[in-house]
Amino acid sequence: MINADKKRTQILEAATRRFAHFGLAKTTMSEIAQDLSFSKALLYYYFPDKNTLYAAVLEHVINQSFEEIEEALPSFNGCHETIMFVLDRRIAFITKYYNLLEHSISAVQQTPNEMASVMADSKVKEKAIISKILQRGVDTGELYVEHMEETAEIMLFALAGMRFSILKDLNGVLFPTKEEFDRILSLQKKMATIFLRGLEVRSASDPQR
Repeated sequence: MINADKKRTQILEAATRRFAHFGLAKTTMSEIAQDLSFSKALLYYYFPDKNTLYAAVLEHVINQSFEEIEEALPSFNGCHETIMFVLDRRIAFITKYYNLLEHSISAVQQTPNEMASVMADSKVKEKAIISKILQRGVDTGELYVEHMEETAEIMLFALAGMRFSILKDLNGVLFPTKEEFDRILSLQKKMATIFLRGLEVRSASDPQR
């Protein structure tokens, strides 16, 4: 079982390198097998087709990204600084795996069940990170949040909604360029700043803050 898990991880890491560098369309299962000195039969034993492998790779890199963010959270003090870090890391992730992520739109149609699972799990993890940041703000007296789960979800939806709104402004482009992602990041940071200011604990001497 351990050996089987190791082989699966090796396949995911090799496929990640291929997809990230060449993109999905220019990568074949044969090339991934050759990179690992595995037979194609072994590759297909773990993943029946390239699209299924793609969904697994996407899940793999997303989970790695969330783990890295979780590990870094304790090094930040205020909520605003921490949220800005999370947004920066999201764009860094997109830039690093741009060739991989570019296929995610069509992958939803080709492997709907697998992609739905990946996206749902990603949403749960992202919401948990936002909740953790907001909760720390409450614990330190920086923020007042009456309904934590609901507030975290609203912030998550607001960030996602801004992405879709900006995409609509980009003449129907489904996946923005790297430069357009910079614009998305800038506006998301402004929105997050406004959102957090609305949750700040107000002092009697500063009622407008």
